[in-house]
Amino acid sequence: MRKISKQDVIYVVIVTLTWMFINFAGNLIGLWITKMINEAEYQYPDSIWFEFVKPGLVQTVVFGILFAVAFYFLKKKRLAPFAFTAFQVVAFNIFFIINLKFNHGLHFVSTFKNIGVRYMGYFGQSMVDILPITGTFNQSVFAPDNTAVFYLYWVLLNMIYYFAITWLSIITAKYFLGISFAEQTGKSKEVEKEVGDL
Repeated sequence: MRKISKQDVIYVVIVTLTWMFINFAGNLIGLWITKMINEAEYQYPDSIWFEFVKPGLVQTVVFGILFAVAFYFLKKKRLAPFAFTAFQVVAFNIFFIINLKFNHGLHFVSTFKNIGVRYMGYFGQSMVDILPITGTFNQSVFAPDNTAVFYLYWVLLNMIYYFAITWLSIITAKYFLGISFAEQTGKSKEVEKEVGDL
């Protein structure tokens, strides 16, 4: 296992910060679309810090940690930025499956205090929340009417969102910030900073 260089650290930090800004932008766009669709029923956040800023920062920290760990251990370094998405795929599906109940068919039934529901809500996205979900939602019950639609909205679309913004972060870092990861066959991999003339 090769030693991590300063350029590697710069690459991880730049992509992580880029991911953070794109994620915040995606959530802001999601909130704006939600308000535009139904301004009469739009509920303003009670706390910008706890409902918007803090979740985004936590997501960024987890992304950065998983990215750094994957970058250190994976042989194919190009896959490292997607470690966060892979982790969320596993976590969201585990929390979804363990809260399934069989009563005249499979149904997702839980409570807002359930750690899985809280996790899925904390790592959910405003961009996805523009799609309405009906069901029984109160302090004691969290039960969507349609389990398949709930899975599509809360699990699958969130995973697609994370994959998309991770890909956008890599592209943005490469083409707009001049930071990319070069992989040469048979040679050590290193970060290239493109600052020369085109």
